[in-house]
Amino acid sequence: MRRFVAFLLRNWPLKLGAVALATILYGGLVLSESTLTWRGQVAIDITNPPAEAAVGTIPLPASDIRYRAPFDVASRLTNGSFVAFVDLSGVESQPGAVSVRRPVQVEAIDPAVEIVDFRPESVEILIDPLLTREIAVTVEEGIIPERLDVGPAQVAPATVTLRGGSTRVASVREAVARVSIDGSAINIDEEVVIEPLDDSGNVVAGVVVDPERVRVRIPVARSIETATLPVRPIIEGEVAAGYSLRPVDVDPISVTVSGAETDVATLGLIDTEPIDITGRTGIFEVDASLDLPPQVSVSGSESVRVTLHVAPDQGARTVQAGLVLISTEPHLAYSVPASSVLVTLAGMLPVLAAMDPGALLATVSVAGLEAGRHELEVVVEAPPGMTLQAVEPSVVEVVVSDAPVLQISPAPLPTPSPGPSVDADPIGIEPSPGPFPSP
Repeated sequence: MRRFVAFLLRNWPLKLGAVALATILYGGLVLSESTLTWRGQVAIDITNPPAEAAVGTIPLPASDIRYRAPFDVASRLTNGSFVAFVDLSGVESQPGAVSVRRPVQVEAIDPAVEIVDFRPESVEILIDPLLTREIAVTVEEGIIPERLDVGPAQVAPATVTLRGGSTRVASVREAVARVSIDGSAINIDEEVVIEPLDDSGNVVAGVVVDPERVRVRIPVARSIETATLPVRPIIEGEVAAGYSLRPVDVDPISVTVSGAETDVATLGLIDTEPIDITGRTGIFEVDASLDLPPQVSVSGSESVRVTLHVAPDQGARTVQAGLVLISTEPHLAYSVPASSVLVTLAGMLPVLAAMDPGALLATVSVAGLEAGRHELEVVVEAPPGMTLQAVEPSVVEVVVSDAPVLQISPAPLPTPSPGPSVDADPIGIEPSPGPFPSP
């Protein structure tokens, strides 16, 4: 016993220091491996979402994160030292919105930090197939001050495209562009953000609007006058030669305009922008913009459909046509006072201009005629696309006679010699006093 006590008391300061050092080292080791809790909140992200699907947001953040880390590392931690996410690899979108439960993963940026536990361990996420839908833009003007007249709103573009989860897009009742009209009576001309609203008038989140903004124009005046005025198409240029412009059709034939009373009262009609018809033929349509005065707007489209009909002109042409006798007899001779007649044809000017006068013939039939004088009608067949208007002369006198007979004289006899010479009348071909026989 004495020996044991003596052993303990021998070099006791050194032994006491060793025990204290060991205690400190053990305490540091235990404390360095203690589990700590991070009281901050970390937003949960979504990775690898399915294609062509809208993924619902996760409203709850990751919190109560328990971890182990050395004190020097733990003292430097912030919310940015942790990342929380849900991996949707392998999840496919199904028709209609469906919810899937997936585990939450939390990781530390610093590898010296070991995550022990956190909340929540898993979350439900809504997977909704993507849907695209077009919807007309509705302009909300709010409360209009008294003694102001507001014209119809013009929106460009008039429709927008909604894209997002099918349930969210389907819940959109209207796409609203909100404008504010004050008492200054200044016209509205501004770009406005589109809000997709549901039946309760609340903005539907998670729906992408394309375009995000539209231009809204609203005429504002202290006294707005509205009038329905006819539309007058303005035509410029010259059509092709031989053509003319027929009456023009306009659709609609009138438009409703609005503006300040002094501006509208001076209008009797609305002109279109000039329509060039240079060299045009046939029927064609043009969307012509309306030439509106400043501070005057139109209800509906700012253009009209103009139908133009450029048709060939009608006319007449007089040409000389060769006169030909038909059904002649070889034993008769025919005589006419002229070898041609004047023929007047009617038709479209381009067709008349392209006609070859040399191909036109006038005929007189002499079939069955005997010798004598005959008044016969001249016949002309009009070429395709033309009509016969007149033939001058329309009747010609044809003289028919017997064809002359050729007489051949005998050869002269030799003159006897010696002896007195005998004079003989020469016998030859007698000229025909009449016309030559017909071939």
